[in-house]
Amino acid sequence: MKDNIPLLSFILLHGKCRYCPEKINLRYPFVETLAGILSVLLYSIYGFSLLFILLLSLTYMLIAITFIDFDHYIIPNEFVLIFLGLAVVAHGLNLIPINWKDGLMGAFGFGGALFLLGILGNWIFKKEAMGFGDVKLGFVLGAFLGIEWSVLTLFLSFITAAFFSIVLLVLNKISRENPIPFGPFISAGAIITWLSQTPGGGNYILNWYYTTMF
Repeated sequence: MKDNIPLLSFILLHGKCRYCPEKINLRYPFVETLAGILSVLLYSIYGFSLLFILLLSLTYMLIAITFIDFDHYIIPNEFVLIFLGLAVVAHGLNLIPINWKDGLMGAFGFGGALFLLGILGNWIFKKEAMGFGDVKLGFVLGAFLGIEWSVLTLFLSFITAAFFSIVLLVLNKISRENPIPFGPFISAGAIITWLSQTPGGGNYILNWYYTTMF
């Protein structure tokens, strides 16, 4: 137990296992730090509430999905089923600021958009461009986001994916032939969307868009 305190154990152990000379993978303190920062940010926006607990749980699972998808190019169905169950509970108890109709529109809109983009990508690139795990993740996330925030999340997903890919290409870490999982960027888009909520329940990014474009 004493060696499993997030981040603190890594510092006290100087990044090494207590019982062997092996170094502790830097991913562990990175994930712990990331989770801590996101927890504080979500709390600062939503306060200690059932919605905060819900979004915190979803965020932690999205972090796990991100690294699983990067490592194995899969999004486990277990996570999708948990998300689906939580969506039903959240709508049943009115924990989220959208109604069930908006949730359905978000689910089918987000999941459907990814499905169609996958078909289009397969046709253009003559290979799988979008895994079905991404489609399922988009579907269940859309149930929490509603249609408007789903559109924003999808947009942010492509922006973060493009930025990440360009950086890796410039650094010669990947080639154009290397597949890049999309699940991590869907996750990033959803988290950024939640973090950009205004005190009145709107969204800073959408407000900026409407103010700038219209």
